[in-house]
Amino acid sequence: MKKPQPKAMSEEKQVYAESNNLEAHIIADMLRIESITTELREFKEDTKTRLNKLENWLVAIVGTSFTTLVAVLVGLIVNMFAG
Repeated sequence: MKKPQPKAMSEEKQVYAESNNLEAHIIADMLRIESITTELREFKEDTKTRLNKLENWLVAIVGTSFTTLVAVLVGLIVNMFAG
């Protein structure tokens, strides 16, 4: 079996820096970078909001658990010494 020989590079493929409309490519790249930066900024804000909500839930759960534990311990101590 013969391996297929790679085709010669066509004239359509050019080195990026050699293209005539280099300025248009640079502007397009800058717009893409700005778009990605904006998406990252929005993602950061959304994530921060969600993590703040999660933190509030965790604080509430730990606070409730601690309060319940203290109430049960106080109840047990009162029962042991009042009895």
